Amino acid sequence: MTFYPVKNKILENLKNGKVSIGMELYTGSASLVEILGYTGFDFYMLDMEHAPVSIENMRHLIRAADAANLSTIVRVAENDYSLIARGVEEGAQGIIVPHVSSAEDARKAIDSMRYPPEGKKGSCSSIRAASYSTSGWDNYLEYHSNNVMFIPLIEDIDGVNNAEDIFKELKPGVDAVFFGRGDLAQQLVKKGEKINWDHPFVLEAYNKILELSDKYNIPTIAVPWPKVSIDTAREVLENGSKILLYSIDEIMFYDQCKEIIERLK
Repeated sequence: MTFYPVKNKILENLKNGKVSIGMELYTGSASLVEILGYTGFDFYMLDMEHAPVSIENMRHLIRAADAANLSTIVRVAENDYSLIARGVEEGAQGIIVPHVSSAEDARKAIDSMRYPPEGKKGSCSSIRAASYSTSGWDNYLEYHSNNVMFIPLIEDIDGVNNAEDIFKELKPGVDAVFFGRGDLAQQLVKKGEKINWDHPFVLEAYNKILELSDKYNIPTIAVPWPKVSIDTAREVLENGSKILLYSIDEIMFYDQCKEIIERLK
């Protein structure tokens, strides 16, 4: 037996000067994963922070994605070794870690997902990502080092203030950064105020992330804002983001259902 590598479509697109389009998956539906691949999406983000997705379900979803030529990015629930390591071992092409607010947070996550000497992750050849084989272990390690992305989610005030230190921990050509404007805007709300999604600090933070992205050659992941549409998605890409998360499967289904009822009734 040997190691059978799976293509990381995001990194392949970046090398070829192309953008990558993805969808957030909350439902945990393997059928929807296949549909995303068959319709031409490049990747999907499997949410395990806000959605009830189990480790076992994650394994089957990644299998479905591999079969449909779709890359998998897993957002773990927290900066925890076991959660990050399991995502890597099941074959995800990238791991998003929420609430990375410092270089120390970034290093903790990197140590959890990368093998020595780059990190401190424990080794086991009997894992899905390594094709369950010891004979191809060296090939897997080389693949893992160059193809499995660490993606810190910068979504806190401290994270914005320490953004450059976080970028310095990342690996050009492999890693990326996800800017979470939703949580950031929520943290800026004072008692009695309504949330301002376009708060000046949020907009300044977004521009700061884009500038650091250019400086350190680390691409950014962004979402259409303030409304999900083709036009706002194009604006995000024109602003410099190379990786786009278009929407969430549940929200898209909700919006379509609502439109059907409004138009027919």
